[in-house]
Amino acid sequence: MKKSKIIILVITLLTIFNFHGQTYSSSFEKDIFNSYKKDSLNYSFLESLFAIDSSMNHETVKKYKQEILSLIKTFPLKEDKAKKEKRRVKEIYDEIHSRFFKKYVLDSYFTDIFNNGTYNCVTASALYAFTFDELDIPYHVKETPSHVFLIAYPDTYKIYLETTVPGAYGFTIPKESEVKKIIDELIAYKLVTLEEVLDKGYIKFYEDYYYGKEFIDKKALIGMQYYNNGLTKLNDSDYDNALNNLRKSKVFYSSPLIKPILKSIMFTKVNELEFNKIDDIDYLIELLAISNYPEDYSISNVKSLLFKMIEHDDTNNVFIEQAIEKFKTIQTEKVKNETIEFLYDYLARAAATDEELDKALDYCDEILLLNPKSKTAEQVIEYACFKKVMLSMYDLSSLESFLEMSEKYTFLKSNNRYNISLAHFYGNIALINFQSKKIETGTDYLKKFESLVDDNNLVDNVNKVLIADLYLKAGNYYYYKNKYQSSYRIYTKGLSYIPNHPDLAKRAQWSKEEL
Repeated sequence: MKKSKIIILVITLLTIFNFHGQTYSSSFEKDIFNSYKKDSLNYSFLESLFAIDSSMNHETVKKYKQEILSLIKTFPLKEDKAKKEKRRVKEIYDEIHSRFFKKYVLDSYFTDIFNNGTYNCVTASALYAFTFDELDIPYHVKETPSHVFLIAYPDTYKIYLETTVPGAYGFTIPKESEVKKIIDELIAYKLVTLEEVLDKGYIKFYEDYYYGKEFIDKKALIGMQYYNNGLTKLNDSDYDNALNNLRKSKVFYSSPLIKPILKSIMFTKVNELEFNKIDDIDYLIELLAISNYPEDYSISNVKSLLFKMIEHDDTNNVFIEQAIEKFKTIQTEKVKNETIEFLYDYLARAAATDEELDKALDYCDEILLLNPKSKTAEQVIEYACFKKVMLSMYDLSSLESFLEMSEKYTFLKSNNRYNISLAHFYGNIALINFQSKKIETGTDYLKKFESLVDDNNLVDNVNKVLIADLYLKAGNYYYYKNKYQSSYRIYTKGLSYIPNHPDLAKRAQWSKEEL
């Protein structure tokens, strides 16, 4: 299994490249991935091994599968005795090796076995794994930092199957005397180091290396092909295809090596994105999913990218709302909430600026679910609610709406504009009722108006035209009813709010004279 030099890779990441998102080389490959994602238990292992080949199709896979099955039919049946079964496994191993494997090539893929006989440790191990599944031979797929091999009958015979190291150790059940020679050969091929061998001793190291409890699922062999191809593309500075293959690799192969390489590429790329299309949002979410907060990035890093989004010429509310739905999938709760709140803050302020008051309130409701103490939400809500009051008819229906908003957003009551708004509602409703000759209701709201204004010293904040109209209308009602005491009281109360108002002063004098 190929392993590139990570230092070289990280240096090359400084080069500029384009990102186009996840793509597939063929409909066959796309079907393989979609099928696996729908059902990761019941998938075709053999077909999936061929998916990396863009020219592959179901008919060709069927032909190659038949070629393997035809050979498998010639193998002897399972033996009951250990010695005979070990011999049978060796015959199977030798026959497959002789029939399919011609030349070891580091950069080769499963299709190459059937095209020209080239193979590597991944593809050879995959062919043996398929064969052993068909023959019901138990095995483990073993992985080291730079190699893959199989152990057949891992719980009993412990048969080590090596497909790439030349020499007499392709198929081994070694005696103690042979262990040192095997390990020395691994050291010579730089698959292990002398230091780690000496640290444990040859026998213990051999047991741990070949027969340790850790093993991987065979599906990792599918992902390893994409991993190797990704590293090849990366070394060739083909960054789009490198990302594409490494992403595909992750579907089948959970190697810890994939994530740091992906992160290195993606962090380099993320600052180049415009964040004016959903693909860019998907990219950022994928990067956040494979990165660690706060070790790899901070909230301010994310917000700086979001700022690019809201400042872009192409950005509109629909796009930002779509982005918010995407960001709701972020797994880290703090990052998710801060990100979504940032975008709702923008939407709320923009809606308020455009006088879309109800929409601004809706956005603020979303903010308060994330952050009940949000100052932005409070400021926008205060603006929107009191602006709605200013634009209202100041009738009973508008008052009821205002009181409902005040109960929902209780902090409105601590704002002086709350009482000022109520005063205008009470005054206008009182005036409307006196105009309609609904004197009892008008009187009730007039008393509410006076109580609120007097108790809170609001007279300087109330519309003087409203005060004059209200007290003239109310006083006139009683004046023309010859109730001069009542009219005088009302006119003089109005004058206490607007001293020297000519009409109020004149009518107050008339009432007084009538008394």
